[in-house]
This record gives sequence, structure tokens and C-alpha cells, in this order.
Amino acid sequence: MNTCSWQIEETNLKQNKMTTETMTVFRKLFESGFHNDFDTMADTIAEDCEWILMPDMNKVYKGKKEVVQLCTQGKLASDKTPEILFDKATAEWGVFEYVNRGVITKEAVEFSKTTGWQFPTDASTLVGQKYAVGVSFIYQINAEGKIAHLREYLDMASLMKQFTPADKLVANVS
Repeated sequence: MNTCSWQIEETNLKQNKMTTETMTVFRKLFESGFHNDFDTMADTIAEDCEWILMPDMNKVYKGKKEVVQLCTQGKLASDKTPEILFDKATAEWGVFEYVNRGVITKEAVEFSKTTGWQFPTDASTLVGQKYAVGVSFIYQINAEGKIAHLREYLDMASLMKQFTPADKLVANVS
């Protein structure tokens, strides 16, 4: 199989036969972080990486140390089951999209305070509530095959809609 340096080959036993899957660098970051393998996760991130929370660029994480801390805290704060929708990359860039389904935890409320994301005044009232939110990542890969620049898009509007009583929603009709 012909693979680029930004890909890894992962061998799995499935139904008693060997299969080989090619995994994008972001999928490697995602899967290793999900399984608490933070050393492998950190190995996917460039030393000068910049991770930006979109759409309003309210928080920028600069450097491998800050990005690894963000990924680690985000994982440890969540109680989720991801549903991967899209995962494609070239040698220079990639796109990863998933639906994050989970339950709001106390740790997630604390983590949200570090991101600059807008939550209700008292986000602690959300603890224990279920949610589903779309998340997309567009990223650039450096010559060493590591994530060098990333924009994370979280659908905050649909997330907040899940926690707003129906009688408080205002339709935007033109």
C-alpha cells in the first residue's frame, strides 16, 4: 500500500482476518485522545501549532503545549460518544467532522469557562443534560506530517437551542 508520511497504517483483527486501514493525522489525534493515549495524541501536533476556536476566533491556542492541554482537558471533561461523519486529508490539509453526543458534566462546565464560548449565565444548571452537537475541523499539515494550523467549528447555536425552553426561542423570520 502506498501511504504518505502523514498517514499511519493500523492493523486490526476483524472477524479473524487482517485488515489494514489508513488513518489521517487528525483521526490519529482524535482516536488516541479518546482512548487517553495522550503521548500519541501529542505526537500529531507541531511545536508551533495554532488551534483557533471558531466562528468568532474567541480563543487561540498557540504552541504544542497549549494545544495538547486543550485536547487533554477537553477529552477529560467530556462524557461523549462521537459519531464520525467525514474524515479526509491530503499531504497538506484535512477536514474532520463528527457529531458529539453526550451528557454535560461538571468538568465540561468548568472547561467551557476556559474556551470563551458563550453559555447561559449559570452553566451549572446544564449538568446531567444530554446534547448532540456538530463539530468540524479544518487543518493544515506541515512537512513532518503534523497538525500545524487548525480551525475548530462548533455549532453553538444548535447546542444552545437544546438547552433553551421552546417558549424562549425566537424565530428569525424575514
